Amino acid sequence: MLTLTSTSAWLQPLPIERDDSTWTYRLTDRHHWFPVSITGVITKVCKNEDALGWIEAWRDVWEPRGNTCHAALQHFALLNWQAPAHLWPQGLDASRPVDPRGELYGAYGDWIEPLLAEPLWACVQVVAAELMLYDLERNVAGTLDLLLRFPDGSYGIADLKSLSDKGRKYDTRPQLGAGIVMAEHHYRLPISRALTIWAAPGQCEIKTHTAAECRRRWGEVFAAYLREWRPF
Repeated sequence: MLTLTSTSAWLQPLPIERDDSTWTYRLTDRHHWFPVSITGVITKVCKNEDALGWIEAWRDVWEPRGNTCHAALQHFALLNWQAPAHLWPQGLDASRPVDPRGELYGAYGDWIEPLLAEPLWACVQVVAAELMLYDLERNVAGTLDLLLRFPDGSYGIADLKSLSDKGRKYDTRPQLGAGIVMAEHHYRLPISRALTIWAAPGQCEIKTHTAAECRRRWGEVFAAYLREWRPF
């Protein structure tokens, strides 16, 4: 596995914080609350009433699974690529390796074990995990799961999705595109592609998308959001 010998490769966080109870974002260097998140935009445009009903009906199943898988991946990235101490979440032991079958993550070990065994991790450097980003022009903010550096020197973003054993994949390019646009704006990185990491019981699959197609899909979705939900 590639590891960093210096913490300097890690991106520094932006002046933004999230209220996890409402999933809303605010800037910490001025008084500004964002009226909508990336997820909020995509939900308005891409989810019909049936889909929204299913999401709410099964929230107690998918939400703890998703939160735990994301926490395990963040822990794994911070430890293995030697993130500086100020990037570690409060209360997380920086010296403790991720145990997919242990007390902290073991309830979803069937998802986490194949996720952390992915050959991808031997071929990339992680330079940000759970990175909050924003776009003042569009007045929207969100959180990026991972920002990666590839062997060719270009960068990419990765988004983790957890599925049940019968779960269906869906189009993640708008979400990835939003992250690409914001990361390019704030960090001036050459982003070449984006990855969707589909974690399911006993398996993990990675889908690669070009940065251009993700930017295009985000542009289409946000334009539809403006037409339908921000008419004035």
